[in-house]
Amino acid sequence: MKTFVLKTDESGYFINDTKLIDNIEDLRPVVNQTSIDILKALAKKPASLDEIAKMTKLAKKKAADFIKFLEKAGLITVQNKTAKRGNIYKATTNSFAFEVSDAKVKLAIREQAIGDEGTAKFFRKFIKDGKFDGYICVGSPDPHGEYKSIARDTHYALYLAMFLGQFCELPKDFPIVLDTDVISKNLFKQNLIVIGGPVTNLVTRDVNNFLPMKFEKAEGWALKDKDGVHSRDYEGAIEKIRNPFEKTKDVIVLGGIRNIGTLSSILATTRFSKLTFRSYNDEPIWNVLVRGYDIDGDGEIDSVETVR
Repeated sequence: MKTFVLKTDESGYFINDTKLIDNIEDLRPVVNQTSIDILKALAKKPASLDEIAKMTKLAKKKAADFIKFLEKAGLITVQNKTAKRGNIYKATTNSFAFEVSDAKVKLAIREQAIGDEGTAKFFRKFIKDGKFDGYICVGSPDPHGEYKSIARDTHYALYLAMFLGQFCELPKDFPIVLDTDVISKNLFKQNLIVIGGPVTNLVTRDVNNFLPMKFEKAEGWALKDKDGVHSRDYEGAIEKIRNPFEKTKDVIVLGGIRNIGTLSSILATTRFSKLTFRSYNDEPIWNVLVRGYDIDGDGEIDSVETVR
Protein backbone atom coordinates (compact mmCIF):
# COMPACT_ATOMS: atom_id res chain seq x y z
CA MET A 1 0.00 0.00 0.00
CA LYS A 2 1.36 3.39 -0.98
CA THR A 3 1.11 6.26 1.47
CA PHE A 4 1.11 9.98 0.77
CA VAL A 5 1.17 13.32 2.52
CA LEU A 6 -1.78 15.50 1.47
CA LYS A 7 -1.21 19.23 1.40
CA THR A 8 -3.40 22.08 0.27
CA ASP A 9 -3.17 25.79 -0.37
CA GLU A 10 -5.21 28.38 -2.24
CA SER A 11 -4.27 26.87 -5.61
CA GLY A 12 -5.41 23.30 -4.89
CA TYR A 13 -4.44 19.91 -3.43
CA PHE A 14 -1.00 18.30 -3.66
CA ILE A 15 0.36 14.90 -2.62
CA ASN A 16 3.86 13.75 -1.78
CA ASP A 17 4.83 10.12 -1.33
CA THR A 18 5.88 9.25 2.21
CA LYS A 19 7.34 6.32 4.10
CA LEU A 20 5.52 5.25 7.25
CA ILE A 21 8.06 4.03 9.79
CA ASP A 22 6.40 1.42 11.99
CA ASN A 23 9.18 0.87 14.56
CA ILE A 24 9.99 3.87 16.75
CA GLU A 25 13.51 2.49 17.24
CA ASP A 26 14.13 2.84 13.49
CA LEU A 27 12.93 6.43 13.65
CA ARG A 28 15.17 7.70 16.45
CA PRO A 29 18.52 7.54 14.58
CA VAL A 30 17.19 9.36 11.50
CA VAL A 31 15.52 12.32 13.16
CA ASN A 32 18.47 14.68 12.91
CA GLN A 33 19.80 17.29 10.51
CA THR A 34 22.56 15.08 9.06
CA SER A 35 20.09 12.38 8.04
CA ILE A 36 17.81 15.02 6.52
CA ASP A 37 20.74 16.49 4.58
CA ILE A 38 21.61 13.04 3.20
CA LEU A 39 18.00 12.38 2.19
CA LYS A 40 17.72 15.76 0.49
CA ALA A 41 20.92 15.12 -1.45
CA LEU A 42 19.87 11.62 -2.52
CA ALA A 43 16.43 12.90 -3.53
CA LYS A 44 18.20 15.06 -6.13
CA LYS A 45 20.58 12.37 -7.40
CA PRO A 46 21.98 8.98 -6.26
CA ALA A 47 25.43 9.00 -4.65
CA SER A 48 28.14 6.68 -3.34
CA LEU A 49 29.39 6.44 0.23
CA ASP A 50 32.42 8.57 -0.59
CA GLU A 51 30.23 11.21 -2.22
CA ILE A 52 27.84 11.26 0.73
CA ALA A 53 30.74 11.64 3.17
CA LYS A 54 32.11 14.53 1.10
CA MET A 55 28.69 16.28 0.84
CA THR A 56 28.04 16.01 4.58
CA LYS A 57 31.68 16.63 5.63
CA LEU A 58 31.61 13.43 7.67
CA ALA A 59 34.27 10.81 8.15
CA LYS A 60 33.61 7.84 5.89
CA LYS A 61 32.89 5.54 8.87
CA LYS A 62 30.44 8.07 10.35
CA ALA A 63 28.70 8.48 6.99
CA ALA A 64 28.42 4.69 6.74
CA ASP A 65 26.64 4.62 10.12
CA PHE A 66 24.05 7.12 8.91
CA ILE A 67 23.53 5.13 5.70
CA LYS A 68 22.97 1.98 7.79
CA PHE A 69 20.30 3.72 9.88
CA LEU A 70 18.58 5.18 6.80
CA GLU A 71 18.59 1.80 5.06
CA LYS A 72 17.11 0.06 8.11
CA ALA A 73 14.31 2.65 8.23
CA GLY A 74 13.62 2.00 4.54
CA LEU A 75 14.37 5.59 3.54
CA ILE A 76 17.25 4.78 1.16
CA THR A 77 18.27 1.74 -0.85
CA VAL A 78 21.09 0.60 -3.10
CA GLN A 79 20.33 1.59 -6.67
CA ASN A 80 23.27 -0.29 -8.17
CA LYS A 81 26.94 -1.13 -7.56
CA THR A 82 29.89 -0.08 -9.65
CA ALA A 83 33.49 -1.22 -9.53
CA LYS A 84 34.75 2.35 -9.24
CA ARG A 85 32.26 3.94 -6.86
CA GLY A 86 30.91 0.95 -4.94
CA ASN A 87 27.28 1.00 -3.78
CA ILE A 88 25.21 3.81 -5.25
CA TYR A 89 22.41 4.88 -2.90
CA LYS A 90 19.12 6.54 -3.74
CA ALA A 91 16.22 7.87 -1.67
CA THR A 92 13.10 5.69 -1.66
CA THR A 93 10.67 8.44 -0.67
CA ASN A 94 10.28 12.20 -0.46
CA SER A 95 9.17 12.22 3.19
CA PHE A 96 8.74 10.00 6.21
CA ALA A 97 6.37 9.83 9.16
CA PHE A 98 5.43 7.85 12.24
CA GLU A 99 1.73 7.09 12.66
CA VAL A 100 0.59 7.33 16.28
CA SER A 101 -2.84 5.81 15.57
CA ASP A 102 -4.66 4.59 12.48
CA ALA A 103 -7.79 6.74 12.44
CA LYS A 104 -8.88 5.63 8.94
CA VAL A 105 -10.95 8.74 8.38
CA LYS A 106 -12.24 8.72 4.82
CA LEU A 107 -11.56 12.09 3.27
CA ALA A 108 -13.95 13.30 0.59
CA ILE A 109 -11.40 15.48 -1.18
CA ARG A 110 -13.82 16.65 -3.87
CA GLU A 111 -16.15 18.01 -1.23
CA GLN A 112 -13.42 20.44 -0.18
CA ALA A 113 -12.26 21.34 -3.66
CA ILE A 114 -14.59 24.22 -4.54
CA GLY A 115 -12.11 26.98 -5.18
CA ASP A 116 -13.88 30.03 -3.76
CA GLU A 117 -15.82 30.51 -0.56
CA GLY A 118 -18.97 32.00 -2.10
CA THR A 119 -19.49 29.13 -4.54
CA ALA A 120 -18.80 26.57 -1.81
CA LYS A 121 -21.45 28.15 0.41
CA PHE A 122 -23.96 28.39 -2.44
CA PHE A 123 -23.83 24.64 -3.14
CA ARG A 124 -23.19 23.57 0.46
CA LYS A 125 -26.41 21.61 0.93
CA PHE A 126 -26.03 19.87 -2.41
CA ILE A 127 -22.82 18.07 -1.42
CA LYS A 128 -22.96 15.61 1.45
CA ASP A 129 -20.11 13.26 2.38
CA GLY A 130 -18.49 13.98 -0.95
CA LYS A 131 -21.56 13.00 -2.99
CA PHE A 132 -24.15 15.08 -4.79
CA ASP A 133 -27.26 15.31 -2.62
CA GLY A 134 -30.34 16.26 -4.58
CA TYR A 135 -31.70 16.38 -8.10
CA ILE A 136 -31.08 18.47 -11.19
CA CYS A 137 -34.50 19.07 -12.71
CA VAL A 138 -34.90 19.81 -16.42
CA GLY A 139 -38.01 20.41 -18.50
CA SER A 140 -39.55 17.52 -20.37
CA PRO A 141 -38.77 17.31 -24.12
CA ASP A 142 -42.41 16.29 -24.74
CA PRO A 143 -45.30 18.77 -24.96
CA HIS A 144 -46.48 19.30 -21.39
CA GLY A 145 -48.08 21.82 -19.07
CA GLU A 146 -50.73 24.37 -19.86
CA TYR A 147 -48.64 25.84 -22.69
CA LYS A 148 -47.84 22.40 -24.15
CA SER A 149 -44.22 23.52 -24.25
CA ILE A 150 -41.19 21.49 -25.30
CA ALA A 151 -38.00 22.11 -23.31
CA ARG A 152 -34.96 22.86 -25.45
CA ASP A 153 -32.55 23.64 -22.65
CA THR A 154 -32.17 20.13 -21.21
CA HIS A 155 -28.61 19.82 -22.49
CA TYR A 156 -27.57 22.74 -20.27
CA ALA A 157 -27.73 20.27 -17.38
CA LEU A 158 -24.70 18.49 -18.87
CA TYR A 159 -22.52 21.57 -18.45
CA LEU A 160 -23.77 22.12 -14.91
CA ALA A 161 -23.14 18.45 -14.08
CA MET A 162 -19.58 18.68 -15.42
CA PHE A 163 -19.01 21.69 -13.19
CA LEU A 164 -20.40 19.99 -10.08
CA GLY A 165 -18.52 16.79 -10.91
CA GLN A 166 -15.28 18.54 -9.98
CA PHE A 167 -16.42 18.71 -6.38
CA CYS A 168 -18.49 15.61 -5.66
CA GLU A 169 -19.05 12.01 -6.65
CA LEU A 170 -22.14 10.44 -8.15
CA PRO A 171 -24.99 9.75 -5.72
CA LYS A 172 -26.68 6.38 -5.42
CA ASP A 173 -29.82 7.57 -7.20
CA PHE A 174 -29.81 8.96 -10.73
CA PRO A 175 -29.65 12.73 -10.09
CA ILE A 176 -31.15 14.11 -13.34
CA VAL A 177 -34.94 14.20 -13.47
CA LEU A 178 -37.64 15.71 -15.66
CA ASP A 179 -40.06 18.25 -14.21
CA THR A 180 -42.82 15.70 -14.82
CA ASP A 181 -40.86 13.16 -12.75
CA VAL A 182 -40.66 15.56 -9.81
CA ILE A 183 -44.45 15.88 -9.94
CA SER A 184 -45.30 12.21 -10.54
CA LYS A 185 -42.76 10.88 -8.01
CA ASN A 186 -43.34 13.70 -5.51
CA LEU A 187 -39.71 14.76 -5.24
CA PHE A 188 -40.55 18.27 -4.12
CA LYS A 189 -39.06 17.75 -0.65
CA GLN A 190 -35.51 17.20 -1.95
CA ASN A 191 -32.67 19.57 -2.74
CA LEU A 192 -33.47 20.74 -6.27
CA ILE A 193 -31.55 22.59 -8.96
CA VAL A 194 -34.21 23.61 -11.47
CA ILE A 195 -33.22 24.62 -15.00
CA GLY A 196 -35.51 26.75 -17.15
CA GLY A 197 -38.41 29.14 -16.74
CA PRO A 198 -42.03 28.31 -15.81
CA VAL A 199 -43.15 27.66 -19.38
CA THR A 200 -40.71 24.83 -20.06
CA ASN A 201 -40.17 23.64 -16.46
CA LEU A 202 -43.25 23.00 -14.33
CA VAL A 203 -41.22 22.88 -11.12
CA THR A 204 -40.15 26.49 -11.71
CA ARG A 205 -43.83 27.24 -12.16
CA ASP A 206 -44.68 25.57 -8.84
CA VAL A 207 -42.04 27.44 -6.82
CA ASN A 208 -42.39 30.74 -8.69
CA ASN A 209 -44.47 32.45 -6.01
CA PHE A 210 -41.71 31.80 -3.46
CA LEU A 211 -38.92 33.30 -5.58
CA PRO A 212 -37.54 36.78 -4.83
CA MET A 213 -37.43 37.46 -8.59
CA LYS A 214 -40.65 36.12 -10.08
CA PHE A 215 -41.51 35.12 -13.61
CA GLU A 216 -44.59 37.09 -14.64
CA LYS A 217 -46.76 36.95 -17.71
CA ALA A 218 -48.21 40.26 -18.81
CA GLU A 219 -47.53 41.27 -22.37
CA GLY A 220 -45.14 38.39 -22.79
CA TRP A 221 -43.06 36.80 -20.05
CA ALA A 222 -40.64 38.79 -17.92
CA LEU A 223 -38.69 38.64 -14.68
CA LYS A 224 -39.85 41.06 -12.02
CA ASP A 225 -38.17 42.16 -8.80
CA LYS A 226 -38.08 45.27 -6.60
CA ASP A 227 -36.00 47.07 -9.24
CA GLY A 228 -38.48 46.57 -12.05
CA VAL A 229 -39.23 44.32 -15.01
CA HIS A 230 -36.55 42.48 -16.98
CA SER A 231 -37.72 41.09 -20.30
CA ARG A 232 -34.71 41.00 -22.60
CA ASP A 233 -33.97 37.62 -24.18
CA TYR A 234 -30.41 37.47 -22.86
CA GLU A 235 -31.43 38.08 -19.23
CA GLY A 236 -31.76 35.26 -16.75
CA ALA A 237 -31.98 34.66 -13.02
CA ILE A 238 -30.02 32.72 -10.46
CA GLU A 239 -32.19 32.27 -7.39
CA LYS A 240 -31.85 30.29 -4.19
CA ILE A 241 -34.52 29.73 -1.56
CA ARG A 242 -35.27 27.34 1.24
CA ASN A 243 -37.41 24.59 -0.20
CA PRO A 244 -41.00 25.70 0.55
CA PHE A 245 -42.04 22.05 0.90
CA GLU A 246 -39.15 21.04 3.19
CA LYS A 247 -37.34 23.82 5.04
CA THR A 248 -34.16 21.78 5.61
CA LYS A 249 -33.60 21.58 1.84
CA ASP A 250 -32.74 24.18 -0.80
CA VAL A 251 -34.09 25.03 -4.24
CA ILE A 252 -31.92 26.72 -6.85
CA VAL A 253 -33.56 28.06 -10.01
CA LEU A 254 -31.47 28.83 -13.10
CA GLY A 255 -33.75 30.22 -15.76
CA GLY A 256 -34.54 32.94 -18.24
CA ILE A 257 -37.39 34.11 -20.39
CA ARG A 258 -35.75 32.53 -23.43
CA ASN A 259 -33.17 29.78 -23.88
CA ILE A 260 -30.36 32.31 -24.14
CA GLY A 261 -31.36 33.76 -20.76
CA THR A 262 -31.25 30.30 -19.19
CA LEU A 263 -27.86 29.67 -20.81
CA SER A 264 -26.62 32.96 -19.36
CA SER A 265 -27.66 31.76 -15.90
CA ILE A 266 -25.90 28.42 -16.40
CA LEU A 267 -22.66 30.04 -17.54
CA ALA A 268 -22.74 32.55 -14.69
CA THR A 269 -23.17 29.67 -12.24
CA THR A 270 -20.33 27.59 -13.68
CA ARG A 271 -17.73 29.31 -15.86
CA PHE A 272 -18.08 32.63 -14.03
CA SER A 273 -18.91 31.26 -10.57
CA LYS A 274 -16.22 33.27 -8.75
CA LEU A 275 -17.68 36.49 -10.12
CA THR A 276 -21.30 35.48 -9.57
CA PHE A 277 -21.01 34.25 -5.98
CA ARG A 278 -18.28 36.57 -4.73
CA SER A 279 -20.72 38.31 -2.36
CA TYR A 280 -22.82 35.28 -1.42
CA ASN A 281 -22.68 34.67 2.33
CA ASP A 282 -25.02 31.75 2.97
CA GLU A 283 -28.20 33.81 2.74
CA PRO A 284 -31.33 31.59 2.79
CA ILE A 285 -32.97 33.72 0.10
CA TRP A 286 -30.72 35.08 -2.61
CA ASN A 287 -30.95 36.06 -6.26
CA VAL A 288 -29.04 37.79 -8.99
CA LEU A 289 -30.02 39.01 -12.45
CA VAL A 290 -27.68 37.76 -15.17
CA ARG A 291 -27.07 39.18 -18.61
CA GLY A 292 -25.09 37.20 -21.15
CA TYR A 293 -23.07 38.89 -23.90
CA ASP A 294 -21.30 37.82 -27.07
CA ILE A 295 -18.29 40.13 -26.82
CA ASP A 296 -16.15 38.60 -29.57
CA GLY A 297 -19.05 38.33 -32.02
CA ASP A 298 -18.80 34.62 -32.74
CA GLY A 299 -22.45 33.95 -31.93
CA GLU A 300 -21.83 32.44 -28.48
CA ILE A 301 -22.01 33.96 -25.02
CA ASP A 302 -18.52 34.57 -23.68
CA SER A 303 -19.17 37.12 -20.92
CA VAL A 304 -21.76 37.74 -18.24
CA GLU A 305 -22.89 40.66 -16.17
CA THR A 306 -24.51 40.14 -12.78
CA VAL A 307 -26.89 42.72 -11.33
CA ARG A 308 -28.12 42.69 -7.73
